[in-house]
Amino acid sequence: MPFGFFRISRSPVLADFGSSGLKLMQTSLGEAPVVTACASIPFSDDLRSQSLDARFEYIAKELPTVLREANFTGTRVVLAPFSQHMLVQHVGVPAQEAARADMVVRTQIAIALGCDPAALVVRTSAVCENSRDGQPKIETIAFAMSREDVMRYVDLFRRAKLKVVGVHGEISALVHAFDHVSRRIEDAAVSSMYIDLGYGGTKVAICHGAQLVFAKYLSIGGRTFDTRIAEARGVTLAAARALRLSEGIRPVRSASSERVMSSTAGLPTLRGVPLGSDDSSEIQRSTSDCVVATDRRNANNAPALGAPIAHEAARGIVTETRETMENLADELGMCTRYHGGLFRDRRIDRVIFLGGEARDVGLCQALASSLRLPAKAGDPMARYLANGPMPTGTTDSVTAHAGWAAACGLASAPTDL
Repeated sequence: MPFGFFRISRSPVLADFGSSGLKLMQTSLGEAPVVTACASIPFSDDLRSQSLDARFEYIAKELPTVLREANFTGTRVVLAPFSQHMLVQHVGVPAQEAARADMVVRTQIAIALGCDPAALVVRTSAVCENSRDGQPKIETIAFAMSREDVMRYVDLFRRAKLKVVGVHGEISALVHAFDHVSRRIEDAAVSSMYIDLGYGGTKVAICHGAQLVFAKYLSIGGRTFDTRIAEARGVTLAAARALRLSEGIRPVRSASSERVMSSTAGLPTLRGVPLGSDDSSEIQRSTSDCVVATDRRNANNAPALGAPIAHEAARGIVTETRETMENLADELGMCTRYHGGLFRDRRIDRVIFLGGEARDVGLCQALASSLRLPAKAGDPMARYLANGPMPTGTTDSVTAHAGWAAACGLASAPTDL
């Protein structure tokens, strides 16, 4: 009998480096996985304003204690690096060069960045055949990272006596979080748009079933909204964030717009999303606004002139963030149009919102309305919570864990470093 027969099989330590902090998770393996360990190392506003080197030093100091107290086991690590360290780009590879796509893409990116191709680690994913400039090309998604940055993460975990065995971009990881949803053959006919609303930016992925066909990182995130509010109100970023979280960028448009857990894939539906409706504020009318017959001899307005118009509408964060909101909606619209150009016979069937900023249901409703697509609020932890309780270590254990998509996806990502 093997000595390891009674040993519990667990995933490597899963580490997601985000702008708000480092999320750590570990799961059991098998058909009914559970979360066996969970923790996070949050970043303060002061630390966020400092360099990545400062964040690395802070993580190196906190990591051993956090891993020990949360009962993580093993020495292997699979990670998703900071978005700043991973370049995501669509590249057209000449059809005759398809067999050596990695080398061709690495060379193109190195020329654009002005660096040695050998200094880059590049992974590619073929999407489809198309025509660019009258030439047959293979549409390819490239994920590139400098070898120097890869070694920074290797050294970071080496200091904690851990070994990095896999490095994957956040977009790839969040798509893997839903592999169990899209594993059937018929799921390939479903086109899903994943929108990860983070504090530092927004990640966008479009998949046909489990196949990634579009990926893009947008620089607009929760911090962008907070900066705009802080400038308008003359307050700190922390105060602006507290205001945004309390009020919401957009009000929930219907009392029925509550998160309802889907029975299929841990994708709560955002009910009451008004598709194609106008986002402008509704005018609240009261009985004092009604035009009545008045006597002009008493210096009152004639009925035909109507009611007076207020000189200045009350301002709120909805007004102050409107331009940022419209910019984000426009960027997402361009993503859907790019997909439509690649696949003219396919439409996007659903939008799934993820990320820590997806807690603002009104924001998700407004974006879904601008895209004119049905929307769901993703909960990547649902498959694990169906099999066992959530360990302590998350700050949102009673709500949808939309911010843990990348960490959950790393559990299914290959260990091929």
